[in-house]
Amino acid sequence: MAFFERQNVVRELTVKSATLHRLASQRADQHDAHLTSLSAIFVAGGVERQDLVLDVAATITRFYPRITSVNVVPYDPSQPMIETQPSLSAQARERVVELARRSTGALQIGQMPDLSDHYLLVKRTPNSDVAQHGLALVIDARALIATDDPFWEAPSTSLRLSTPDGQTVLVGQVASGETGFSKPLGSVSQPLVFETSLAIGLSDLLPARKMFSVIAVVTTLFLLSAFGFKQRARTKDAENRAKLSAQETRLAHASRVNAMGEMASGMAHELAQPLTAILSQAQAGRHLARRGDVERLGTVLDDTVSQARRAANILDRLRRWSKPNRAPSESCSVHEAAQSVQNLLALEAKTKGAAITLSLHEEPLFVDADPVELEQIVFNLVRNAFDASDAAQVTISTHIDGPSAVLDVSDTGPGVAEHLKPRIFEPFVTGKPDGTGLGLALCQRLVEEMSGDIMLLDDTNQTTFRLSLPLSTKAVAT
Repeated sequence: MAFFERQNVVRELTVKSATLHRLASQRADQHDAHLTSLSAIFVAGGVERQDLVLDVAATITRFYPRITSVNVVPYDPSQPMIETQPSLSAQARERVVELARRSTGALQIGQMPDLSDHYLLVKRTPNSDVAQHGLALVIDARALIATDDPFWEAPSTSLRLSTPDGQTVLVGQVASGETGFSKPLGSVSQPLVFETSLAIGLSDLLPARKMFSVIAVVTTLFLLSAFGFKQRARTKDAENRAKLSAQETRLAHASRVNAMGEMASGMAHELAQPLTAILSQAQAGRHLARRGDVERLGTVLDDTVSQARRAANILDRLRRWSKPNRAPSESCSVHEAAQSVQNLLALEAKTKGAAITLSLHEEPLFVDADPVELEQIVFNLVRNAFDASDAAQVTISTHIDGPSAVLDVSDTGPGVAEHLKPRIFEPFVTGKPDGTGLGLALCQRLVEEMSGDIMLLDDTNQTTFRLSLPLSTKAVAT
């Protein structure tokens, strides 16, 4: 019984630790999005429109209390600084500038000089070598791993969060030699080491209530043995079934918790793209409205509406996935999906000096799929090409290969690292400093739902992802 109870305690610690680790990782990923939005607002408005930054910062600190302050610190101390309360000390400001100057594009993390349980997350702005400001979030490490799960209120459990090198403890303490869990947070920018431990005592291995129950069962079995071994065998069999049922229930619960975390990560990843586009369009529209450029403002508002509808379609698709019966697929055009992605990313391509070229088959190609899902796959592939190179030349081409419609997305970027190629479609595998590693994994899952295949081609002059889907029988019949 002691061995079985120890296995249960260790299993519960592992499940609870993994759940809290996933929650903290998702919270850390939110910080990246906040910094991206604040940097875009600051670059657009500058110090003269610091009210824009302060309005967004106030909203962030109100809804995310673990972010205690937002600050824009100039490299030149004589220049004005944008900050929320509580303000940074002089030593902390110097630390922000030091981290921003150290950055080569990736976010920088460092401990607060005067607050041992807080850390700084710093982004240079604009994110280039001509940056003159450091954008910093002050994050409460204790709130990052806070949870209302009563499991962690027990005196035998402990938590600790330390810097990536493991040398500096931000919050908490774990005892050596105890059963524990240790894993860096699943955030590229904040790989803080998350650790837990549990002191297992004799009362955990041999709880009094279960001890009395076992004694009562054994005594009853001994007394009933006079009535025959057959009856005793039936009693033991019933007890074994009850134990197995309880164990299966715990395992099923752990699986549901894991699935919920994966769905939340997938939803955050898919919605981040249209929401980022809406933010950029809204900022551009505000500037056009101030200048009175009504003609261009109409185009910006149309794009904003399109992105909002796209986000609504993504939420509707996720809602339909949660139902036992998904909506049937329909015959949709591969060429329309490619053209729609070209239109959606036209502004971003122009900003980055990139280009999207379509080389489509002379005849229309139709496949049985959800149009939003098909567009999402092509969007993710093209967006990855943009992220790989600022001046990427992307080509979307289509052709027919037997019973399949084939769509290739090729780019002139640096390509995929050799060590990533075998695992490129696995969740959380990414070559981007600030990537989530979910985009290609989601694409593969959607393609499999369409009975198709997606792959990274080898031995090609350009980086090429190939999407193969069965041609629509509905379109042929029509």
